[in-house]
This record gives sequence, C-alpha cells and structure tokens, in this order.
Amino acid sequence: MRPEKHPTGQRKSFIEEARRRQIIASAVEVISEVGYGNASLARIAEHAGISKGVISYHFEGKDDLMTQLVIQLYVSAAECIAPRVAAAVGPRDRLVAYLESNLAFIDANTKYVAALVDVVTNLRDTEGHPRFASADGERDIIVPLVDIMTEGQRIGEFGEFDPLLMAKSIRDAIDGAAARAVREPDFGMDAYSAHIGRLFDLATRKAGNND
Repeated sequence: MRPEKHPTGQRKSFIEEARRRQIIASAVEVISEVGYGNASLARIAEHAGISKGVISYHFEGKDDLMTQLVIQLYVSAAECIAPRVAAAVGPRDRLVAYLESNLAFIDANTKYVAALVDVVTNLRDTEGHPRFASADGERDIIVPLVDIMTEGQRIGEFGEFDPLLMAKSIRDAIDGAAARAVREPDFGMDAYSAHIGRLFDLATRKAGNND
C-alpha cells in the first residue's frame, strides 16, 4: 500500500509553523546580542536570512512576535516539566520532580530564558502596563504547586505550613536560579538543584519524620 499523502493544507501548516519557530529562534538570538529595545524586526529578519515581509506575514508586528516568543517558551517548559511531575508517585516525589525538571529546563535553555526575562520586563499592553506581569499569570504557575503541598499535608507526607507561602518560596528559588544562570556563566545548576532539593525537603518534612 502507498502511504497516504498529507493534504496540502496540513503540509502548509507544518511549513508555516517551522518558519514561525525559526523566526522566534532568531528573535531570541538578536535579543541576546542587542537587547529587547534594539531587537527590531529588520535585525531579526537579517539574522534569520529572510525579508522583513516574511515576519510580517507570520506575525502582526514586534509585539505579537515577542508575545509568541514568551508563549512558546512556556509551552516548551510545560512539555518538559509536566510529564516528569505526572510520572512521580506521591507529593514528595512530585515536588522533587518539579524542582529538578524546572532547574534542568533553565540550565538547558538559558539563552531563551534570558530573552524571556527581557521581553517580560519590557513588553507593554496598549495602556502601558506590563503584558505578562499579572497576578493571574502568577496564579496559573503557583496553583499546581499549592495542590502538591495541600495533597502532601492531607496524606501526612508533609508537615504543617502555609501551602501558598511555601509554593511562592519554591517559585522564588526557581526564578532566582534563572536570574543567576543568566548573569553568571559558570553558575553550577546541578549543585544548586541538589541544594534546593535538600532545603525544601527539610522545609516540608513532617516533624519527627527523618526518613
């Protein structure tokens, strides 16, 4: 039997998605080299070896391109982290998997993380407010951690603490590692990951449980 041919529409969508990813990757490189403010569409097009019109075909403008850059990185992170957390058995192992997979993703994608921080810091909506720095955005990230904390307390794996404050502390430790990885080329992520793992294991441990 002959393999079925993909419909033209599907083939076109695949090619367009590949082009969009190429443009986003070039935007990351340009931001890393010259910063968000100097990352014009013309510079990004030159880096990608395409015309500025090709970028305009795929994105509505610089703001749209930068928005999609942030979204793509969050999606990529979720695709890396979520399966590892889901495969872990029990809240304590899920917490370890969450910490290790987040830090491993940052270590493997430092340039993308640096570009994301630059974009999130500078990108504004039509009213001049930061587009991504919102309480709702933080809540979406924090809630899964709070659920792990709450479940661990419910079944007796974790001790008594405020699940929301603990979740925020964990996120701050992860985000702090991202900032250090960007600033310090020789930052030891493996050692930091082991250190943070021990720290939050002790912080969440039930009193009297030394296992």
